[in-house]
Amino acid sequence: MRHAKAEQGNFEISDFERKLTEKGKSDADISAKTLSKKIKTIDLIVSSSAKRTLKTAKIIAENFEIDKNKIQSIDEIYEASSDAYVHVIRSLNDEKVETVIIVGHNPTIGAMVAMMSGIEIIEFKPSSFAVFNLSIETWKMFRIVKAENILSHTP
Repeated sequence: MRHAKAEQGNFEISDFERKLTEKGKSDADISAKTLSKKIKTIDLIVSSSAKRTLKTAKIIAENFEIDKNKIQSIDEIYEASSDAYVHVIRSLNDEKVETVIIVGHNPTIGAMVAMMSGIEIIEFKPSSFAVFNLSIETWKMFRIVKAENILSHTP
């Protein structure tokens, strides 16, 4: 999932510190509600440590009624390449995590969705998400390859 709409950047606030707009909060809530109708449980939410991604992750957690301690904030995926996302996904605990939501940033999160969907170009707007069914036995086997896209949403 891409983080929700954030306030415009300026010289007074760093990109990392940008907060969600009211529309962003509303769109994240709509996306999380849509997701919760299809996916019944989440074991973990992995989020960039930027404020806007963490707030998006918290909105998801609220909609799924899961404890916020199931949000893992990771500096490594802020302004990261797809290799960093792959590394994080491969390090997930197979015994504790079956369903995970990754909340990240464009262009990387959108590019990963495009590659996994088999679509050459995709516009991945704020609060958009895609759900994939992966045919892997362990997280260590994760690769960015075409996968079964079972649900997509753009607010």
